[in-house]
Amino acid sequence: MPDAVFVYGTLLPGHLRWPLLAPFATNHAPASVPGHLYDTGNGWPAARFTEGGDSVPGRWVAWAPVDAAVVLALLDEVEGPTFARIVVVTTAGPAWTYECRTVDPAWERIARWDGLAER
Repeated sequence: MPDAVFVYGTLLPGHLRWPLLAPFATNHAPASVPGHLYDTGNGWPAARFTEGGDSVPGRWVAWAPVDAAVVLALLDEVEGPTFARIVVVTTAGPAWTYECRTVDPAWERIARWDGLAER
C-alpha cells in the first residue's frame, strides 16, 4: 500500500488543514489525477476520480512507513463519512486519496482549489 496521499484541497501546503499533515510529510511534489474537482460551497472541495475526466491538480505527500497507520487514521477522521479512501495513481506515483461518495448537482466544477473560502 502507498506511503503517500494525494491532496487537492484544504490539506494542500499553505492551506487550512496542512498543519495536520505537515508533521508527517517527508516529501511532497506537484501531482494530478484524472477526474473532476468541485467547489462544494462549504469551504472545502470534493473530487471524483475517473479516467477520461479533467485533471485534478494537487500534491503527492509522502510519509515514513512507520507513520502510515497514524496518518491514515487522522485523515479518515478529517475527511469523515462523506469521503471514501481509495488508491489512485498520480503523476508523481501511487497514493491514497479521498473521493466524495456522492456529487451534489449544485456543486460547481472547478479547475483547481484556490482556498479563498476555506473553513
